[in-house]
Amino acid sequence: MTSIRHRLLAITLLASSFASAASADDTVDVARAWGLIGTWALDCEAPPVKGRGTIISYEVTPDGNLIYRRDHDPSDINEVASARVEPDQTLVLSIVLPRARQTRENGIVKTPDGGIRSAFNRGEDGSYTIRDGRFVANGKPTPQLSRCD
Repeated sequence: MTSIRHRLLAITLLASSFASAASADDTVDVARAWGLIGTWALDCEAPPVKGRGTIISYEVTPDGNLIYRRDHDPSDINEVASARVEPDQTLVLSIVLPRARQTRENGIVKTPDGGIRSAFNRGEDGSYTIRDGRFVANGKPTPQLSRCD
């Protein structure tokens, strides 16, 4: 009986490792197909300013995971745990933010001229920092980012 349990445990662990790899692949595939992979900015010629978030990169790591990096800052890198495209073509990313100890969903839409902008950003608790394409704190619209590469 113990031998069967050990085999089942080994099979379960092996299956979960394949599921994790497949999930990372699916996330990258969704982001790539949508056209997200690359660097986006308010002004592609402007130098990055740490903490301002004016340059956003969505990159595939050597081990095949999708990451979100702000301002080319090696200390501001977050894993994109999942990606899906809604029927209205909004790309929804689930981003793990270890420093903030939370995971947030960021909805991104394409603009008519090929840019992107955030449509929403919400926490697991349902709190929004961006809703309907506007910052909740001040009501201003989210900026449009252009592709830099």
